[in-house]
Amino acid sequence: MADNTILELQNVTLAFGGLKAVNEINFSMKQNEILSLIGPNGAGKTSTFNLITGVYTPTAGKIIFKGHDLKKYKPHQITNLGIARTFQNIRLFKQLTVLENIILAMDHTRKVNFFASLLPFGTGKKELDMVTEQAIKYLEYADLAEFKDLRAENLPYGKQRELEICRAIATGADLLLLDEPAAGLNPSETTQLMDILRKIKSELKKSIFLIEHDMKLVMGISDRIVVLDYGEKIAEGSPEEIRNNPAVIQAYLGKGE
Repeated sequence: MADNTILELQNVTLAFGGLKAVNEINFSMKQNEILSLIGPNGAGKTSTFNLITGVYTPTAGKIIFKGHDLKKYKPHQITNLGIARTFQNIRLFKQLTVLENIILAMDHTRKVNFFASLLPFGTGKKELDMVTEQAIKYLEYADLAEFKDLRAENLPYGKQRELEICRAIATGADLLLLDEPAAGLNPSETTQLMDILRKIKSELKKSIFLIEHDMKLVMGISDRIVVLDYGEKIAEGSPEEIRNNPAVIQAYLGKGE
């Protein structure tokens, strides 16, 4: 792997019986890059995310993250290596506050567990104060700090999406996998999401890999785009190259998605 490559898929195949959900795909991702994965429904996008996060094991090929062959690791170990994922269906702790959701995401960095730190004395309390201060800084990236004491379920839908991204950041991950982060957002919320992702890249130096159907977002923030169709990579390049690629237009963009 090149020095600035954080993720690389080498001839990766995922087969379920005779069906190949992913067929010998190759691409790499650089540090501090925004890479988008697009394609029609059933193209293999979510399967690719599931392979990277260890939900599925490749039938063939290798997935290398920061020099580690991910085939050797279980999902929780892959998370510990520095990969965090959000899902199309929001998975927050909805009964907890916005701030508590972020503090829980930071739990692996702490010496005292979350519930012990709620005691109003001792080292746990001191550590919680420090973690709380950092958690609020994370919330500020998405303009969520003012909602810190609100239960997550009471946030507007768009803000719940942003909270999930903040929670991924709070894990300390170097690579964020975002599964359709703009799903269900109105145009104003999508524009705000684009600003947040740009800020995460520029200020936190995170690598962002996203699956997305919103072409305005994809074309507006991506450094590069990979296109899948029927489990195979049919194109890779800059937004301008993808926009003008005949194979992509025929398989995807020309269908009005």
